[in-house]
Amino acid sequence: MTIRPANEGDFQAAHALFRVLMGESFDLDEALFAAVCHDPGHLSLVAEAEEGVVGIALVVVNERIRLAANTRRRRFHIDQLIVLPEQRRQGIGRALLDHIAALAQAQAPSYIIVSCDFTDVAARRTYESAGFHLVRQSADRFEIAFP
Repeated sequence: MTIRPANEGDFQAAHALFRVLMGESFDLDEALFAAVCHDPGHLSLVAEAEEGVVGIALVVVNERIRLAANTRRRRFHIDQLIVLPEQRRQGIGRALLDHIAALAQAQAPSYIIVSCDFTDVAARRTYESAGFHLVRQSADRFEIAFP
C-alpha cells in the first residue's frame, strides 16, 4: 500500500469513498475536490493498494492567532478519514494517521485534532492506538488531540 497526495485523477475514488460515509445520494463536487487537492491550506492524501484507492484523508492546515495571548499556533485538523468498508481493520486508517503525523512533525504544528463520533468505537480505537488523546467530549463527538 502507498500513501500519496490526492489529485484530480482520484475524483471517482474519492466520490465513492464519500458515498460510503454520506450515503448513495451524496454528490461530491469535482471542482471543489480539485481545489482541495491544490489548496495549501489543505492536505489531501489517498491510500492506494493493488485494487486502487482504498482510503482518503483530508486535513485542514491553519494558523490560529490569539492576539490577547500574543501567540500563533499552527494546527492540523483531520476533517475526513474514510476507508472502504471491505478494507477496514487492515491498518489503512492507521497508515494514513501515521503519515499525517510524520508530515505534521516536519511542519511542526502545535497540535493535530480530529473529531470523532463517540459511538464509533472502531474509529476511536484507531485514533487512540495512533497516540491521540481525548481532550474533550460533548454530546455528539470526541475531540482527540495528538501532542
